[in-house]
Amino acid sequence: MVQSAKPQLSELEKESRFWGYVMIAPLVLGMTVFFFLPFFQNVFYSFTDLGEFEIWTTVSLENYEILLEDGEFFSSLMNTLFYVVVCVPVIVLLSLLLAIGINQNIVAQGTFRTLLFIPAVTMPAAVAMVWKWLYNSDYGLLNQLLLGVGLEPVSWLSDPDLVRLSSAIVVIWSSIALKMIILLAGLQGIPSQLYEAAAIDCAGPIRRFFSITLPMMVPTLFFVSIIAFIEILQTFDVIYLLFGEGSMVEEQTMTIVYLFYKYAFVYQEKGYASAIAVVLFLITMAITLCQIGLGKRLNH
Repeated sequence: MVQSAKPQLSELEKESRFWGYVMIAPLVLGMTVFFFLPFFQNVFYSFTDLGEFEIWTTVSLENYEILLEDGEFFSSLMNTLFYVVVCVPVIVLLSLLLAIGINQNIVAQGTFRTLLFIPAVTMPAAVAMVWKWLYNSDYGLLNQLLLGVGLEPVSWLSDPDLVRLSSAIVVIWSSIALKMIILLAGLQGIPSQLYEAAAIDCAGPIRRFFSITLPMMVPTLFFVSIIAFIEILQTFDVIYLLFGEGSMVEEQTMTIVYLFYKYAFVYQEKGYASAIAVVLFLITMAITLCQIGLGKRLNH
């Protein structure tokens, strides 16, 4: 079988291709220097005993063998998975409902959009400070409300059975705003003719939602769920700021990224910390690939 020769590029096409490479070169260079090289360096260090003075002496699988027997790692993994299972569905659902709400022709629509977007531009330290005040067992607003309805106050930040739920609420509250804006953009991209045709057919709001809105929003919902998964798997700052180092409920609240921080910057066991980071990357990659595969199947 004779293969047909590739068509020759014109001078204009060659020039366009050249300038295309020139334009993406800074991005490729930045990704190489600040992402790919540190990533492969971290993978290498995960097999070493890299310590406080950036010196390593051995290369082995010892870090991963220790990791498989480390109860602290598995408790942090369970805490992280708890946050994923609880937070991601709630974040996606609440973001969708809020996006639908502010997409309606309501009074003070711009004000509501601004207020709902504030958590996305608020520093995690400020978020943690506000919620620590709300959760305060002595004078916090939540316990005052419980006392007002005749219930006993709750130790939101020190009760081992409650701290993960308390953390999850803060994580959800601080994560909704950005996803809501993405979903709002998706809602506004749905052609209005579809809703006009549905109105002619006397379709009610619920039928319009399940027949038009939800199917048209599937790609956006999958994108939001993917970034929500990745974000929750990397939760650190809110947990750290809410409970601090050496908390008595550390076992119930510590995430994998918190564990990485602890070994890398507190214990100075950077080789072991690198192994934790590699395992977190593999978990994130596996979940993301599963989501992408499921999303392609549903879209088809």
